Amino acid sequence: MVSADELQQLKDKKIISEAEFEMQKRRLAGKLLQKGDGKATRNGIIYIILAFFFGAIGIHNFYAKYWKRACIQMFLSVLSFYMLYIPLIFTSIWAMLELLFVNKSADGIFFGGNRRIIWLLRGLSVLILVWAFSSNTMIFQDEDWNLLTEI
Repeated sequence: MVSADELQQLKDKKIISEAEFEMQKRRLAGKLLQKGDGKATRNGIIYIILAFFFGAIGIHNFYAKYWKRACIQMFLSVLSFYMLYIPLIFTSIWAMLELLFVNKSADGIFFGGNRRIIWLLRGLSVLILVWAFSSNTMIFQDEDWNLLTEI
């Protein structure tokens, strides 16, 4: 890979044209942004899978190095047993929103991985949740809810 200084020298020596220089400069900048200056990138596909299956306890945030968020989600999930599972519902919604909208790790580096697969997994997650909470597949049907309220 050619560095920015070498690219400038090629332009100054008239070895490459102005248009070629601009194109190579953009390509170089894109590669630097993608790599994050040598820092290891996190995979967005793994982040989404962890958020979907273990999001309520914050495992996906540990993976992306969002330590405070992860600890808060884990703490709320552990306490949810003592608070009628209301915090667990909150952390589940929180994890779903992160699954849909978080694109960077805590280092500020964009997640790696195939963008099409990432968007496919996000869409599939929404479809699964819509299907799970639709009126035909509710976890508690009317009879079950009546039994629960009688207790």
